[in-house]
Amino acid sequence: MIVKEYGKDFYSDGGALTLSTAEVTDKSYTDGTHQKTHKDGWTILGDIQEDYYKWVNEFNAVHPKFGRVWGNFEDKVYADSEEGFQDFYKNHRPEAWDYGDI
Repeated sequence: MIVKEYGKDFYSDGGALTLSTAEVTDKSYTDGTHQKTHKDGWTILGDIQEDYYKWVNEFNAVHPKFGRVWGNFEDKVYADSEEGFQDFYKNHRPEAWDYGDI
């Protein structure tokens, strides 16, 4: 298992570094926990947060080849392997934004 940390391995000037709601659902107006399987093989489960803007902090992603990646890009993200983390990060990069904007 590997661990990646906010401030060391990734960073956002505004503090927010989150997954888009499109990573867990195709629905535009919804809250709660959702799961979506992507064409690249990643299935991502996450809880949508809302305060004027919608985002996903905590997530759990699984891939048949790369295993599991889970956590929160504003704290720590864990992965079964470096290769798995790199593939997830390349294909499902978190959005950097400013919490002050909401």
